[in-house]
Amino acid sequence: MSEEMREPKVAKEASYHEFNFDGQLLKDVTPKLDKFWWHYPHLLKLNLLLLGAVLVQTTNGYDGSMLNGLQSISLWQNYFGNPTGAYLGTMTSGTTYGLIASLPFVTWFCERFGRRWPVIGGSVAIIFGAILQTAAQNYAMFVAGRFIIGFGLGVIQTCAPILLQETAYPSQRGKVTSFYEPTFPFGALLAAWITYGTNFITGSSWSWRIPSLLQCVPSLFQIVLCYYCPESPRWLVYNNREDEALEILIQYHGGGDRNSELVRFEMAEIKTTLEAEKVQKAAHWKEWLATKGNRYRLFIVLIIPYMLQLAGNALVSYYLHLVLNSIGITDSKTQLIINGCIQIWALITALIFAGSIDWLGRRFMFLGGQLGMMVSYIIWTALSAKAQQTNFANSGLSTGVLAMIFLYQLFYHMAAPAGPTYAMEITPFSLRSKASMLYQLQGQIAGIFNNYVNPIALVAIGWKYYIVYCVILAVWSAVVFFTFPETKGLGLEEVAARFDGADAVVGTAILKRGGRDVENSPTEPISLDHTIKA
Repeated sequence: MSEEMREPKVAKEASYHEFNFDGQLLKDVTPKLDKFWWHYPHLLKLNLLLLGAVLVQTTNGYDGSMLNGLQSISLWQNYFGNPTGAYLGTMTSGTTYGLIASLPFVTWFCERFGRRWPVIGGSVAIIFGAILQTAAQNYAMFVAGRFIIGFGLGVIQTCAPILLQETAYPSQRGKVTSFYEPTFPFGALLAAWITYGTNFITGSSWSWRIPSLLQCVPSLFQIVLCYYCPESPRWLVYNNREDEALEILIQYHGGGDRNSELVRFEMAEIKTTLEAEKVQKAAHWKEWLATKGNRYRLFIVLIIPYMLQLAGNALVSYYLHLVLNSIGITDSKTQLIINGCIQIWALITALIFAGSIDWLGRRFMFLGGQLGMMVSYIIWTALSAKAQQTNFANSGLSTGVLAMIFLYQLFYHMAAPAGPTYAMEITPFSLRSKASMLYQLQGQIAGIFNNYVNPIALVAIGWKYYIVYCVILAVWSAVVFFTFPETKGLGLEEVAARFDGADAVVGTAILKRGGRDVENSPTEPISLDHTIKA
């Protein structure tokens, strides 16, 4: 990670017109760090505050693993009448329904109130829902609590990735956003071992109420950190608050240097691009279909959630109990230990791949992950079939299935960190909140399928159901190979060139076309009317 430091050669009293940005990209003016980022006070502060948005998936991961663990706790099973099939699917889908209910409002929240305040508000809703879930006296009350949790999740999961993309330090943007996804297995790990521990509480409903209550803890951290976190400079510029945006960039990207070449370039590129989007009125829903580039983006934004949700992962996330039963591992304590070990492995692999995204690239991580999952599932299917045919007499076959589950987790968490990073960075600012909402919606539609079809299919046809995912993973691999362009190394405003070519609405492209007076101050109005094609 350590690289040589290249300080911008800027005179102390340099004026804006002394910088000639023509032909440069953001990476050309971004200082190279000669020490780890935490040695730089402004980056340490920024990344610690952005942790509030990074931790968003902790609640989601905790939820799935907690439901997994609760199914292995006999007191929870008895309290709710041993739920199975659609009954169990509705309990699992409570958060899904709540999340879908939030989606008609979340884009407006994100565009009207910024990126960080919706994260705070959604976290408050999750805390309330977790308390209601903990106090549940019956099935309906438990599901109601989960619905409210889901509503809060819908808000924070839509806004948090955008906050990360638009506020992170340029050279760390890909990594910071990619670490958003590994907090899912982090939350799952916490829930797995908490439910394992509370399983030893006998004769009391607190064996399942304690895990339910602890679901609100990550939200408390999110509220505090996001309260002090800087707002997205891009949202501020778009809402005519350029002075505030500039001060944030100076403090957190320039380290307090008001003559920072990086800050001047960022401000010029952001303002030029956003002014161009305003001229084109690019914020309307119909803009998704207006150009070939936007249609291309829409396809990718819609397909990624299905690639990550309909990849067989839900069998491990929510129905490991049924999967283990299918290979003859039925002991409750053993199932809880396996669940905990899987989450440790998932967290380790997710962190490794999230930290490697700018080295491996988005396309490579998607393609390698999909192919690896497919191979794992094929072997998993074959071993499960053989184990069932031999009536689980050969314990080695069950061990082999477990090994494939662990291998599958490695490849799943190779692909997963790239999902929100890629979907948000390929979308222009004016459509980014809409893209995030669509991303969440597709994920939840896929989630409903998982929550209802998976438990029924596993009980009805057992290992044969795995064949479906073998085929689906092959299809996803082909989609990535033929349609996903690489975007690593590009600034957030520069990715547009991969989709729009020479007509990209991006500050550097407009600059190259001669449409910007480089002597303007980054906080002065920039007229772009003459640079936009009718």
